[in-house]
Amino acid sequence: MTQEAIGKFIAKCREEQKLTQAMLGGRLNVSDKKVASWEEGHSVPGAELYEPLCRALDIQVSELLSGKKLKDAEKIERGEKSAGAIIATKAQIKLLDILSIVLVIIGIVAAVMVFSIPGQFSDKAFPFLLSLAAAGIGIAFRVLFGMIYSRFEKE
Repeated sequence: MTQEAIGKFIAKCREEQKLTQAMLGGRLNVSDKKVASWEEGHSVPGAELYEPLCRALDIQVSELLSGKKLKDAEKIERGEKSAGAIIATKAQIKLLDILSIVLVIIGIVAAVMVFSIPGQFSDKAFPFLLSLAAAGIGIAFRVLFGMIYSRFEKE
């Protein structure tokens, strides 16, 4: 959908709710000039404003992004597609989370092996630090993916 079509749809919905640009802007903590910019197709609202804007206009996000009112069947279809995408994304994040755990284990095992194999490395500092770096990266990814996954669980 084009910015212009979304802007026209925002204007139409705002007028149906009997709101001025200033009133809508006030509800969203943006200026009336910003609302005018959306409605004229010069810009679109940021993603952080989708939900509050849709509540104010009594529409759904899928309708906002489509630039038109959707029939119930269209809403269901779009909702199912969105749900499928969320499920797939959660599965990918979970897989990356598991891979980060594997990286931590490999890093720790490699670090231990550097010192347990006699005479294998004359200078053990570099392979040891490399192993610890791998484990550290795995831990960082584990924390990151855990935070992302928990956000999905809350929604």
